[in-house]
Formats: sequence, C-alpha cells, structure tokens
Amino acid sequence: MAAKTKSIKSPVDAVQVIFDALEPLDVDARQRVISSVLSLFGVPASVSASASQSQTAAHAQRGTDLATRIKSPVELIQEKQPATNAQRIALFAYYREKFEGIGRFSRAELKPYFSKAKEPPPANYDRDFSVAVRSGWIHEDGAESYLTSKGLETVEAGFAGKAMPRGSSSPRKGSRKQKIAQKRAKR
Repeated sequence: MAAKTKSIKSPVDAVQVIFDALEPLDVDARQRVISSVLSLFGVPASVSASASQSQTAAHAQRGTDLATRIKSPVELIQEKQPATNAQRIALFAYYREKFEGIGRFSRAELKPYFSKAKEPPPANYDRDFSVAVRSGWIHEDGAESYLTSKGLETVEAGFAGKAMPRGSSSPRKGSRKQKIAQKRAKR
C-alpha cells in the first residue's frame, strides 16, 4: 500500500484508490468499511449523516427509491421485540452500528436510546448493561465498548424468544411450589 500512497497527488487520486478497494464489496460491507474508516479518523457521525441526508434528498428529487431505508429505534424494537432491558441495550448498540455507523460506545452513550425508542428508562441501567456484557452481547472496554459477534447474531435473530417479559406467559409452567404440590398430588 505504501507504493500506492506515493502516487496519490490529489484528492481525486485518493478517491480512485478508495473506489478501487471498495468496488468488489457488497453494499453492507462497503458501509461497514466506510463507517470504520470515519471512526478511525475521528469524523463525527453527523458529517456522514448529513452526507447521507444529501444523498437521500438527491434520490428523492430523481424519483428513485433507496434500496435500504434507515429505521428508527422504535421500528427496530417492534421488529426484534427485545423483552428485557439488557436485550434493549444490545439492540441499541446494534442500532448505532448498523444504522448510524458508530461501532464504538461507552456505557453512558447507550442510555439515551431508551428515550429515542420511546421506552421507559431502566430503574437500574448499570445492572442491565452488565447483564448484556455477561450475556456476551457487548464487550465492555470504556469508551471503546462494542457489540460482539454473538450480540449481532442474537439481535438479528430477534433474541430467539429468550427472556419473556414480566407478566407474560413463560415456557415454564408454574412455580416451584406448584410443581411440588403437583408431585405430592400424584402420589
């Protein structure tokens, strides 16, 4: 790569090198690479978001539909149906990475997503974040925390029906006391 950088004399040359590197990738892979590079250079998400909004406006003026539309946190919650606050936290990390192009975060940076998603904030956010970490969905590393591969797969699978919300019927039938009483009744 060092040999190529010597031949780059203008921004147009740099764009060509980047284009050539990204061309063989699919759209999602291109977006991930671009988001990662922006993050490495410390370019704020608002810069890439405003570029994306300009693109959206240009497509709308031409009367074409975008192949992928950005979902709101509310839509994503309705689609994936997280049942616990730990699942919601993993979903917010997924949302930041997938739709906002921000792969790294601190513990505190995910908390405002509850209000963005029109969800009540957890009574004990730190505990719920720790549950997401213990579940292997998030790797915590201060401001460099990230959604793990397991977390990505779990969110995309819609949490596979894990952890029914309070008040709903769970796969387990009856409490421990009820099971003991049933065994005694059978004797």
